[in-house]
Amino acid sequence: MSQKPAPLTSSVRIGSKAACAEFFDVSLPTIEAWIRRGMPVVQRGAKGIAWEIDLHAAAQWRFAGPTDSEADPDSMSPGDRKAWYEGETKRRDLQIRDGELIPAGDVERVIATAFAAIASDIRAIPDNLERKYGIAGDVAESVESLLHEAMDAMADRLSKLAPVGGGDE
Repeated sequence: MSQKPAPLTSSVRIGSKAACAEFFDVSLPTIEAWIRRGMPVVQRGAKGIAWEIDLHAAAQWRFAGPTDSEADPDSMSPGDRKAWYEGETKRRDLQIRDGELIPAGDVERVIATAFAAIASDIRAIPDNLERKYGIAGDVAESVESLLHEAMDAMADRLSKLAPVGGGDE
């Protein structure tokens, strides 16, 4: 016995400019700026005619990625530039909250902790070889010297990637 799939229903939500501003948690002037930049509208308002905005289409337009005019906020009008930066700030806050974006300081701390643990384990190798496997002390010292040289070389290569604590957060 096969069931018929449920008919698809429209998920379109129509709202006014004020409803759109509330939906995106932005000001009415921001919505007006978005409309000037090409946000889709169902019906333009006029005297006696209400604005109708498809909130789903507006969200798709807004989050589709940067357009040519958004690529350079310095080329925007002051109001549009302010709205752009506010939107970017909210987007980054959401990314941090959702774990999609990690502050650089947090990443540096985790990496530093991991490298410290790795370095500690590497430094223990010569002692473990001597105690567990009975290798001669001079051989253990040679292994220790080689490991220290390798760790110094890795530290030099890593320090060239980015200065510790010097990155932007």
